[in-house]
Amino acid sequence: MPAIAAADGDKTALARDLFDLGVEEYKAQQYAAAAASMAKSHALDPQPNALYALAQAERLSGNCKDAITHYQQVIDTAKDEKTVNAVKGNIELCQQIERGEATKEPVSKAKTAERDAPLLQIRTVYRTESRTDKIAIALFAGGGIALGGSVAMYIMARSARSDADRAQSLDEYNDLFDRAARLRWASYAAAGLGVSFVAVAAIRLVGGSGETRVQKVALVPTRGGSLVSWSSTW
Repeated sequence: MPAIAAADGDKTALARDLFDLGVEEYKAQQYAAAAASMAKSHALDPQPNALYALAQAERLSGNCKDAITHYQQVIDTAKDEKTVNAVKGNIELCQQIERGEATKEPVSKAKTAERDAPLLQIRTVYRTESRTDKIAIALFAGGGIALGGSVAMYIMARSARSDADRAQSLDEYNDLFDRAARLRWASYAAAGLGVSFVAVAAIRLVGGSGETRVQKVALVPTRGGSLVSWSSTW
């Protein structure tokens, strides 16, 4: 399964590269080359914007027969009437060209540019949301427990050392003295561990390690509506 997912990701990335190449070729008015790039992109990842750009490039390269086929496929997947009407206008233009009829360009240059636009533009919006860092919380809790334990052991070590001074025999003195030393070093170790846990937790929270989720929303505006895709990464 991971291999299949990786392969799908590679195909999507290649499709996007081909799409970008097609746009550059389109801007350079290399319409036949743009059509070829868009066709390959759509074959790898059948996105509606690639299909529309393919039809546009084919029409402007003089290949109205294939352009009409692809325009019709755009209509079949379109969900709003304004988009359908706009594409139908391009189909009618192609049909006039195929019949050899003289076509009248729109008076407005803006309308001409809109009709000949290579694609439905994509705009990506990033939104960041905070989430609870459970690891940082666990580190804070563990650090607090370790620091509390270190204080308790240090107090016990002082008590044992005091008891050693009141010992009635050498053996008792040695036992209490050794116990005090062990507790004192254990308190130092627990304090060091606690400080380390708290420091790591603070770094995670301040640095944002594992704290945010990025949501990516891709908006594909259409005439009269929008297509929306969503993805999220942690």
